[in-house]
Order: sequence, then C-alpha cells, then structure tokens
Amino acid sequence: MMLSWTLGGYPSPNLQVAHHFSKFPGASKQSALDAIARGRYGVDAVPHARGAWTEFSNAFREYPYSGSVLYNGPQQLGPANLLYSEPTGYRSTMVGFPYDDIEGWRGPYPAKVLASQFEKVAVGWAVGLKQLEQVVKVATGQRQGVAQRDLDVATAAQIHFASAANQTRFVLARDALASKELEPAQRQAQQQVLRRLLDEEIALARRLHTITQRDSRIGFEASNQYYYVPLDLVEKVINCEFIGQSLLPPKRLSRPKRPRR
Repeated sequence: MMLSWTLGGYPSPNLQVAHHFSKFPGASKQSALDAIARGRYGVDAVPHARGAWTEFSNAFREYPYSGSVLYNGPQQLGPANLLYSEPTGYRSTMVGFPYDDIEGWRGPYPAKVLASQFEKVAVGWAVGLKQLEQVVKVATGQRQGVAQRDLDVATAAQIHFASAANQTRFVLARDALASKELEPAQRQAQQQVLRRLLDEEIALARRLHTITQRDSRIGFEASNQYYYVPLDLVEKVINCEFIGQSLLPPKRLSRPKRPRR
C-alpha cells in the first residue's frame, strides 16, 4: 500500500481511513470517517471534525492542478519564498526555488486565474479551520494535543495557499508598475495593490513563524529535508519591508487632531 509520495502522508488520518476499510470491508464512507474522528478527537468533536474535513475537501477541489504548478509553483515554499522588486530572470526549479518565475509557475493557467484559484482554496480552507478550532476546544486530554497539532498543520497549508495567490499577484503588479505607459492614477492603483500584498505576506510569515516554532514538521519534506526554517520567515518579513521602502512611496502618517479649546 502506497503511503503517499516519499512517505509524505504517514502517519495520518488518511492512512487510518485506509486501515479502517481493510479491517471492515463493508464499512460505509460515513461510518469510517466518523470512527476516525471519534478515535482521534473524541465523541463531542466528531461533527466539527467532519465539518472541517468536508470544507477542506470542497476547497481542495479548486486547486489549480498541473504538473508544472505542482512542482514549480510558489505554494511549495509559501511565505518563505522571497519577493523581488525587479525581475530576476531566474527559472523556477523543481520543488526547490520558485523565485519570481510566474511563467514557470502557471502551467496551463493564465496568471490571474492561477492567483484566483489559489485564493479560492485559501478562502474555503479558512472555513474548515473554524471547524477545526472547535475540535480543539471540545477535545480533552491527549486528544486535545492531537487536535492542536492537526490545526497547526491545516493552518500552515492555508497560509501556503494564500501566499501563493499573493505572490502571483505581486509579480503581476510589480511588472505592471514598471510600465512607462501608466497614467498617474493607474500607477497609484498598482502601488496600493503592492502595498496590500506586502502587508499580507508579512502577516502570513509571522503567523507561520509562530507555528514553526512549536512544530518542527512544518517546512520539512522528506526528499529535500527542510524547505525552510523559522529564520527564513523572519527574513521574509525584512524582505517585504525593504521592498516596501524601495519600491513604494512612503506611507502618509495621519496627523493627530488637536483638541478643541
């Protein structure tokens, strides 16, 4: 029985489901999933766990599947992938370094569609996270620790999906901003997009850093060892701040209103 590519899915609830069917060939899909949820999180958590799994499954239907996207896209590194204020000219490598090679990332998808699909996955996945948070609340004893670790992994996945959408849109906006044909209003609009994306990437990197500090599995992949470590996410925050200072006009600070006399 295949335990996922390079054993990437072992041990996991997925394998427990397969094991359940091997023991009970006549089991229904619903009874098998209920049994795994009950054994993993406890009776009270079953409806929330099932709800989370359903939302994750529905969201994952929107994943922009393609061999090129799968191996070359920015979702591999997530927020750990640095941004660049100018095109690097580097080609993305197989499950290693995406750089800013949007043509290498997108496979058969137009770049805007690629970003949109990753956003759909991230938004749908976030709904499932709300259910999984309820699992953590109602689980007790050792099961609560299991639930929290599962929540961390699921949150890291959602962060990667959201970051992939951000990075794709960043490259598009950065390249558009370099055009000399932009009207002032268009230039300002692209600058606003870039600033929003930089702020979002900083927030995602910080959230992921917190998770990696307590779970060493995050960032690890069996064939390449660690894709990223916590300090890479610290670097990403600095990277985004630097690009914001070098590529965009300074933020305007609102003056505090003087009190009336």
